[in-house]
Amino acid sequence: MCLLKVYIESSSADRKLVAQNVALVHMEGKSVRLIDVESKEATLTNVEPLLIDTLNSILILKRSDS
Repeated sequence: MCLLKVYIESSSADRKLVAQNVALVHMEGKSVRLIDVESKEATLTNVEPLLIDTLNSILILKRSDS
């Protein structure tokens, strides 16, 4: 089973791992809700998707300017 690893990319192109084994991603406005396989939930605010790589099972988010 391939589950997502979620990263936030900074302005210097560094990536920080913020979640693993993510099964569900719900994007609403500038918020992203992540739910992992253990039903643990995390909400990230003021972010937007930068890249979704299904082959490597990664989601990269970036901070919004607003």
